Amino acid sequence: MTTAPSARTGRGSPGRHRKVRANADPDRSSRGIVGWSLGVSAVSTIMMTLDITIVLVALPAIREDLGLTLSGSQWVINAYSLTFASLMLAAASLSDIIGRRTIFLIGHVVFLAASIGCIVTGSEAGLIAFRALQGAGGALVFGTATPLLSDAFSPDDSAKRTKAVAAMMGIGGAASAFGPLIGGALVETGQWKWIFAINIPIGVLVILATLFCVPDLHRRGDPSQQKVPRVAPFAMVLTVGALVLVNYGIIDGENRGWTDHAILAALIAGVLLFAALILWEINKKDAAMVDFRLFRIPSFATVTFNAFASRMFSFGMLPFLVLWMSGQLGLSALEIGYVASGLAVPMIIFSAVGIRAVTWVPVGWVQAVGMVVVAAGLMLGLRLDASSGWQTLLPMLVVMGAGTGLMLPHVMSLAVEVVPASRTGMASGLANTALPLGTAFGVAVYGAYLANKVGSGLDGLPIPDQFRDVAQEAAEAGQFRAIAEQSAPLAQQSLQFFLDGLHGIFIIAAVLALVGALASVVFIRKPAERNLPAGE
Repeated sequence: MTTAPSARTGRGSPGRHRKVRANADPDRSSRGIVGWSLGVSAVSTIMMTLDITIVLVALPAIREDLGLTLSGSQWVINAYSLTFASLMLAAASLSDIIGRRTIFLIGHVVFLAASIGCIVTGSEAGLIAFRALQGAGGALVFGTATPLLSDAFSPDDSAKRTKAVAAMMGIGGAASAFGPLIGGALVETGQWKWIFAINIPIGVLVILATLFCVPDLHRRGDPSQQKVPRVAPFAMVLTVGALVLVNYGIIDGENRGWTDHAILAALIAGVLLFAALILWEINKKDAAMVDFRLFRIPSFATVTFNAFASRMFSFGMLPFLVLWMSGQLGLSALEIGYVASGLAVPMIIFSAVGIRAVTWVPVGWVQAVGMVVVAAGLMLGLRLDASSGWQTLLPMLVVMGAGTGLMLPHVMSLAVEVVPASRTGMASGLANTALPLGTAFGVAVYGAYLANKVGSGLDGLPIPDQFRDVAQEAAEAGQFRAIAEQSAPLAQQSLQFFLDGLHGIFIIAAVLALVGALASVVFIRKPAERNLPAGE
């Protein structure tokens, strides 16, 4: 009788076993679980962020194969960016209800199916549609990658969890920056469809690793302690509708005419939907999917603007530089990737400088200096002329990359430091969403401006009517060599109109950067602002 309890204890009684799991949670303390969670999250982050920029250098090859127009090229990029940004905030809420691993896996399946669709489609419309579906899958994956990784750590391992999440985000940022180089290598060694085919084996491996090696630890917690948020399908519809309609109006406005009924209807409807979204979400207060009250905190509003602007004046303008390098300079996809790495390498190097700089200089000033450096780099772009080669462009990219690197490391940390502790998840989600939105709106606005410059210039030339539309489409796509086969003088004039458009884009972006610099100095203040404005 006296030895029975000892024997049972040695085998482990059910009651004691449950107590140990509740307190120690061996699943979360397992290095294997942490390692696999970090692995699948990091690889997934690379895949989803890479697909925003990897397609840039493939645009000329896709244009030749599918006959993309300038607006079609813009939509190939923006279809992904818009659905990615629109659904990312909702993904986190869905993951808390359905299960983080479940949403993570669903996102990968959708992303893989869309990647296959991008490969097999033979039309511009089909590619754009599958790119949008890719973005939806990417949002589900990216929106749950960080929570899935965080769940692998016990509450006592907050420092390790922070380091792991920071490492994952840093890897994703590097992948995004090197997207053009990776895309160029894939296109050069195969064809443009390889940039989508590479997703298939990687995605299958991630799905299998997640199924067999990463438990859904979020679902294993005490249900009574879990806060289940509400999904806001109406807010999701308003968000997607507003972004798509405004982008459609901006991208197709130049071709169809700004007074075209469809364009006016799209722009007006987009603005109205966005206004309705703000009113709807403000009334929901703490239950909102997008808490617009956070933008009344000056530091948060400024740092979110900086995140948006940083992508708008980098990856938002890169497609048009790619068209120039391909159409005028005749660079291959890989060569374009090498030149584009002039933006990526300094961005990574100066990120370390920016991180160290805040030990001596207030973070608002570091942000401001970064923005001013970017503006200086953009002004170097005004040196581009009809006789310029890639060597003229490189200093501009290097200086811009250095300035962006200085400011970007602090965007996410500032976003969560200046808001109430209960809204840090919302703040990081909004700051993350601002990045792809900056790319999308840069592509849309700059493309419309460039098309207007080229179109206005060609309208003043005596071009035969039967050749005018073809000439404008070729000029907008940077195909000056094709124009030269018909008329060398017209090719030179078209190139000058295109360069005038690029110069205007550089000036617009520089002004945007200087506005961000001024706002950073005036408005960015650290944790003193952690409360929402009075009355909220």
